[in-house]
Amino acid sequence: MTVKLYDTDPYGIEFDAKVTGVTEVNSKRGYILDRTLFFPEEGGQSCDKGTLNNLNVTAVNIKNDTVIHFVDGFLNEGDSVHGVIDWDRRFRNMQCHSAEHIFTGLVHNIKGFNNVGFHLSDNTATMDYDGFLSSEEIAELEVRANVIIIENRPIKAEYPDSETLKTLEYRSKKEIEGPVRIVTVEGVDVCACCAPHVRSTGEIGLFKVISSEKYKGGVRIHYLAGFRAIEDYEERLSALRDISAVLSAKPGAEADTVRNMLDDNKKLKFELVNVTNRYIETKIRNEYRDGSRFFLYIGGADEISGIDYAAKVIRGLVDSFALFLGDDESGYKFIIESDTTDTGDLLDKLKKRYNAKCGGKNGSFRGSMAISETDIKRDFSTMESTFGAGNE
Repeated sequence: MTVKLYDTDPYGIEFDAKVTGVTEVNSKRGYILDRTLFFPEEGGQSCDKGTLNNLNVTAVNIKNDTVIHFVDGFLNEGDSVHGVIDWDRRFRNMQCHSAEHIFTGLVHNIKGFNNVGFHLSDNTATMDYDGFLSSEEIAELEVRANVIIIENRPIKAEYPDSETLKTLEYRSKKEIEGPVRIVTVEGVDVCACCAPHVRSTGEIGLFKVISSEKYKGGVRIHYLAGFRAIEDYEERLSALRDISAVLSAKPGAEADTVRNMLDDNKKLKFELVNVTNRYIETKIRNEYRDGSRFFLYIGGADEISGIDYAAKVIRGLVDSFALFLGDDESGYKFIIESDTTDTGDLLDKLKKRYNAKCGGKNGSFRGSMAISETDIKRDFSTMESTFGAGNE
């Protein structure tokens, strides 16, 4: 067993120890120490980082109360080592984990729900509950959690003796054999927990729910606390300042400005569709020859959004047509139809000759292909060239 210094000294940063064993886990060399301040990956929380004899600690695991350290170098059994904890990482994790106990304690006391999942890593912090919480309920609980933080209530971690433990009502996700470490947030929560915590709620500073979602019949809540929450706030505020400057919007009016811009954009898109369609119809009627049964129409890439409208206009003039919209560089979208001619053979030819991506039935098909305007005019200028001689 490794003496877990972090159990009783969560604010410790440096320590000395001896390498008592060398093991291999997943083809990686790991080191067992007689004592350690490094909290391992356990209870849903990521491990501490830092150094052992100036070697970077890359991971810390625990198995059967034995803590295994992995470093980016080599140590030997019997070596004396000096360990240094990455205090910034440790303290941020302590802030987030203690905040989770406050919020979960409130959820358990007020709603009767159990915490059935917890995950704390460098980038995410989530809490899972076995009952659903509405956004309004979450917002109310968030306010209560921050009030408790402001009240600076004490947080205590200890190993009660077996007799005292029998009298305690505490939360635990699983049955625990042997000594049980109990973390108590005064007046809010009593929970079995193996992780380091801050001394008092005031050290958390701030608790903020980021989002929530339905999860396995309950709810998953994404949150931040302490310095992580403050940094997230600054990032979002900085982004909002940039948006405000770009939109020339007054502080606090950014959302209304964006909504107005979206409304204006919808109106402009609608008007653009109408203008494009009028332009297409004018071009088609100017190019169409009276009495024709077949009509080839080639338009620019700016007309692609109106391809269905163009087909509708042409359909009212002739019984067979080939419509191409696009350009030589990007390729063309097309619609080919005929009321009098079988289009099946042509569909196969386009796939083979131009590697066209297309499909359709009943005398009509559409798709796209890489082709030049010169080739279009050569191969689709007349009904005969389009559908094959003798098909008219």
